[in-house]
This record gives sequence, structure tokens and C-alpha cells, in this order.
Amino acid sequence: ARLAGFAAPRQSAFTLTQSPKIIAKIRQERNKVYQTELASTAVQTLKEIMEDTDAPASARIAAARTSLELAGDIGKHSQSQRNYEQNLAEMTPEDLSAIIDRWEGEKAALAKDITPV
Repeated sequence: ARLAGFAAPRQSAFTLTQSPKIIAKIRQERNKVYQTELASTAVQTLKEIMEDTDAPASARIAAARTSLELAGDIGKHSQSQRNYEQNLAEMTPEDLSAIIDRWEGEKAALAKDITPV
């Protein structure tokens, strides 16, 4: 509110944040950051941990499991009963990395630009 030039920025900020339209816009912008910048950073971080041969095995396994859970391939929120030829515990970090690369491609293909015109 101060940057926008409101005479009473504190009161104006409070009033603005009570508006359903403003709340919806704040959520939309926050979600945009989560789904773009933060999601990409998180996926890249998980990938780096999985590929880091100097990282503890527990960290690499946790990163792999988190990636697979977020993709919906394993865990209580899995999207389907997809079965891989190999057990996840038997996969190499390279195998897991390839799966994540595939998911990143699938996610990028589904992304839509929702920037208002």
C-alpha cells in the first residue's frame, strides 16, 4: 500500500487484504511462484542430491522417494498402480534420474501460460 501511494498505508493494506478479490489475487500470485520457480528449484535440488555420489545413501534415497511421491507414482496419493519392471530399491540413481527427467518433460508439456492479457 505504501509503494502504491496510499495516504494511510497500514490501514489501506489491512482493508485491501480483507477483500476477496485481493485475497484471490495474492493466492494466485503465490501459487504461480510455487508452481514455477520454487517447483523447478525443488526438483533440481532433489535431482542433484540423487546424482551426488558423495551424498549419504539415506539422503539420495529420501530424495528419490520424495520425487516419486510428488509425481504420484508411489505413496498414498499415487495416481495409479503403475508397476515398473524393477523394484525402486533396485534402481540406480541414473534410472531414477531418467524417470524424473521424463516427469519434468511431461510437466512442461502440460504447463499453460496464465498471464492476463
